[in-house]
Amino acid sequence: MFLTKVALVDSPDSLAGYLSELSVVHSLFQKPLEFKTPITVITGDNGVGKSTLVEALAVGMRINPAGGSRHANFGRSEDIVSELHKSLKLTRRANPKDAYFFRGETFYNLASYHGGLAGDPLSDLLQMSHGESIMALVERRLRRPGLIILDEPEAGLSQLRQLEFMGNLVHLAAAGSQIIVATHSPILLATPGADIIEVTDAGLRRVSFEDTEAVQAAREFLNDPRGTAAFLVEDTQ
Repeated sequence: MFLTKVALVDSPDSLAGYLSELSVVHSLFQKPLEFKTPITVITGDNGVGKSTLVEALAVGMRINPAGGSRHANFGRSEDIVSELHKSLKLTRRANPKDAYFFRGETFYNLASYHGGLAGDPLSDLLQMSHGESIMALVERRLRRPGLIILDEPEAGLSQLRQLEFMGNLVHLAAAGSQIIVATHSPILLATPGADIIEVTDAGLRRVSFEDTEAVQAAREFLNDPRGTAAFLVEDTQ
């Protein structure tokens, strides 16, 4: 464990734009979020602030805002992320020698960066499918114990690949890494030993796998896929 706690030190009302309205921001101001296990999975609906939070954690740990490591020399402008990191206090038990950030929105830029480095083990990412390149990143790059922050890595991964990805996360944690991942995937939410944090309009809360909105929605659909689809179609007509 490297990062143990994050708190908001500025009043939410003092933050610019949409940040002042995010429930995750108000929740961090009222009570710090503690990281208690090697794998923390953050989930919640679109627009609640999951990505905003993990991006701020990455920048606060001096990782490239566009993705990659602390030393990735591309797209380092903080303009691509919010200014939340400026108002956070991060508490560390130790400083990781290696830190890496996967940001789905700029993954193509990250793959292009690696492709321009002679002899880089990830120089062929752009020659793969999206899903294959994500798996290659995990298998070839994320080997050394360190801090790994992932924002919706399931994009582009089939269900079987998500299961494989989940297994990789567990092995990385067992080898000494700390992993913080934001996801909508019920598969990644099932990661053994993970601490699940759900972001809702009411703020942050620790929940069990079964109680997450993503899992409940998936179960409801799988229990009656045709009925659910028919209801949604009728509801939009």
